Amino acid sequence: MKKIITLSLIAILSIGLTNAAKPKPCGTFQGHNLYKGEKGGCFYLKTKKKLKVYVDKKHCNCK
Repeated sequence: MKKIITLSLIAILSIGLTNAAKPKPCGTFQGHNLYKGEKGGCFYLKTKKKLKVYVDKKHCNCK
């Protein structure tokens, strides 16, 4: 019984973390969605490896 409860809690927590990790787009640049960076800059995600490509602040509308 404890295993089932523990596994259920792990599943619920991992779903919550997955949803929280997805940033919301706050603009576009050359067809890419822009996201706000940790220090206030804006970036878009490039390729499936999700590499962050930062853009100049003049292209950024993220607040």
